[in-house]
Order: sequence, then structure tokens, then C-alpha cells
Amino acid sequence: MVMTPEKDFQKDLEALRADIAALTGAVGNLASQAGKAEAAIARNVKKATKDAVGAGEDLWDESVHLGSDAAKAATDGARAGMSSLEHLIGKNPLNAVLVALGIGFIVGIVRHK
Repeated sequence: MVMTPEKDFQKDLEALRADIAALTGAVGNLASQAGKAEAAIARNVKKATKDAVGAGEDLWDESVHLGSDAAKAATDGARAGMSSLEHLIGKNPLNAVLVALGIGFIVGIVRHK
């Protein structure tokens, strides 16, 4: 059977239409997959943001707790030092007065210069 130019053109046109339909389907499929990927990325970013905020809040709470513990320890240490100093002064009042006079004398000399 001999093909005429008209039949060749019709055959090529049908093939071209089939290719265009296939490409349209592929583009639609890619658009759908891109939309799903975008939604998945948005969910992951939202979850990561929540996790980061939660971690930041945990760190803040821990630092407040540690700061409070450090302040309490410093206060307890100062109280213990004062108690020890009061005990030493009560035990040796003359030495305490002499030490205080010596320190006052040295401070007076240093400030006078």
C-alpha cells in the first residue's frame, strides 16, 4: 500500500497529538508531585520550628534554674563566711580589733597618696 502525503501528514498529526497528550499528563503529574512536596516541606518546617521553640524554652528554663541555684549557693556561701567571721570575732575580739585597725590604717595611707 502506497502512502500519500495527506495520509503521512494525518499519521504525523495523530502522533503529535498523542505526544502532546502524554506531555500534558506528565506536566500535570509533575505539578501534583511538586504540590505534595511543597506541602511536605511546609509540614517539616513547621515541625522543626516548633521543636526549635521547644528546645529554646527548655534551655531558657534550665538557665533560669541554674542561675537561681548559683545565686542560692552564693548566698549560702556568703552567710557561711559571715557566720565563720562572726565566730572568729567572738572568739578573739582583740585580734579582730587590731586587724580592723591595721586594715583601716593601710587604706588610709593608700587613699592619702
